[in-house]
Amino acid sequence: MTSTSCSVIPLVCCALLYGFAPSDALAQGSTSKSCDEFLLAPRDVQGKKVGPTSCLQVETPVTLDGKALTRLDFGLDGTAEGYLTKTGDYKEYLTNAPDLVFGQTSDPGPRFLGFARYERAKGASMTIILPRDRAAWNGKMWVTVHGRGASFKDGGLKVWDKNLNPADPISDLNKYDKLMLAKGYALVKTRRTSAEGLGEIITTLEDGTTVDYAAFNDTASYIKDFAEVAENVVQRRLGQAPARTYFYGHSAGARIGRGINYTAEVNTGRDGKPFFDGILADDGAAGGWLPIVMKDGKDVLFTTDAEKARFVPQIDISHQNYNNIWPAKRPEYMSDSYLANKRSNARILRDKGLTSKHRMYEVRSISHSGGESLPDGRRGEIQILDMSKLMDRFIDMLDQWVEKGVAPPATRSDWIELGDVDRNGAIELPGLAFPDVACPLGVYFPYPNSTAGTTSFATFTGEGLEPLDANKVFVDMNRNGVWDFRETPTQAWQRLGLLPAGQSLTREKYAACVQGAAEHLRKDGFFSDQTVAWYVEQAKQGDLQPKRTSALTKGSSVLRRR
Repeated sequence: MTSTSCSVIPLVCCALLYGFAPSDALAQGSTSKSCDEFLLAPRDVQGKKVGPTSCLQVETPVTLDGKALTRLDFGLDGTAEGYLTKTGDYKEYLTNAPDLVFGQTSDPGPRFLGFARYERAKGASMTIILPRDRAAWNGKMWVTVHGRGASFKDGGLKVWDKNLNPADPISDLNKYDKLMLAKGYALVKTRRTSAEGLGEIITTLEDGTTVDYAAFNDTASYIKDFAEVAENVVQRRLGQAPARTYFYGHSAGARIGRGINYTAEVNTGRDGKPFFDGILADDGAAGGWLPIVMKDGKDVLFTTDAEKARFVPQIDISHQNYNNIWPAKRPEYMSDSYLANKRSNARILRDKGLTSKHRMYEVRSISHSGGESLPDGRRGEIQILDMSKLMDRFIDMLDQWVEKGVAPPATRSDWIELGDVDRNGAIELPGLAFPDVACPLGVYFPYPNSTAGTTSFATFTGEGLEPLDANKVFVDMNRNGVWDFRETPTQAWQRLGLLPAGQSLTREKYAACVQGAAEHLRKDGFFSDQTVAWYVEQAKQGDLQPKRTSALTKGSSVLRRR
């Protein structure tokens, strides 16, 4: 997660390493100033004034891949409203979608409107990055929303002006952030307390009592208020408001995105128009929330044309290798399985007639993390496929869908209910397989255990036993249900039907397979030309029969604990 420290590298070298100009690095300042001028009038919620009340900013010029950018770190104080309960598994989820959240966690208790205080000194912040030259801006903006588990108390959030590392001012940007900036978007990276029960956020309920267990884990109003401030900044800096504002959320952030799209009026701005023009929901936490609201035993969500009309284009990315048992109480239409819920979300939207505005893409061999914060997808035994190669196109797909009405490729899934489009018993539109998976030299598997959000890689060495994970559960590399010896790449390819019996895997056959898999993804719209070219070049290099190089590749060894 952490790049090489600049404390041991001269500043000029560090600047070259991270892609910003030395003059920019030397010009960094840490002086903060008020940005109250960008705050909107407070919103009125049942007689209470709600929203940001105070703003501080630090401005930093940066250069990324030759593009001159301005970085603005904002810290905000204020309040956000939402509903919570005093009992139940999800009582701490201050939410603007109470029917979804509390209905799907089987929490029948009274719901209370609450007003929660956030502070920049405890991490309430956002980073806005935009082109210095208006001509380099595409006129649109992305707002990104992280998952749960971040808090100031536990060290996951910093004081608002400490996110910036003056010696390396882009070190906190991940691959997806950089993709958005490279395409000319303004970027708004939000941060919020999303770990519950820590006493970090004090919430005053409508009955006058206060609770300290809530967090902004499902609070759309928090995100919208921050985004409004960012839109004001963009308008002042670049001369016009964003023509489109898109939402990207991961995990709990993806659930916020679904809640915004599924709940009446939540995606409505002050002008009465849609606040977010499109939703990119990346691996929603536990597969939720599902588009179901039960009233008197009936599902009443998206039953009218008016409801369906307010639904904005939404792309869900489902990471197939991230599956777990959801322990919360739940109604019968919810599953204990994360993956089953991800798939059900797509099926329900399809059955409600929203296919024209929704797509789901299931990606094989990816757990919860897409390696977006790892430069080469690796850290110790962790090894993750580079989801940014697909995210590159997902970003474009959503924009073209909203802007030009160009529909993305059809939903892709290995679940026959979704993948078998002509109902002939065969899956015509399977989950997406990277060339690394379609033409494998090993197996990606959840690491350090079967429910982990990261993966590792076990190679086909032809030597020793299949590996064990940290819980001493074997990795079934050949899918035969027993703990046995590793195959060679040739044996694995013969088993998978990629090679006829009696033939050996050669460089030419491997390169042809990789090129074919990459070209197939390009033809279907999931890979760019540049990504295909990269894979073709990579296929010409490397060892087709990797050697044992770590504890992971030693078949009888137990993976190291972390």
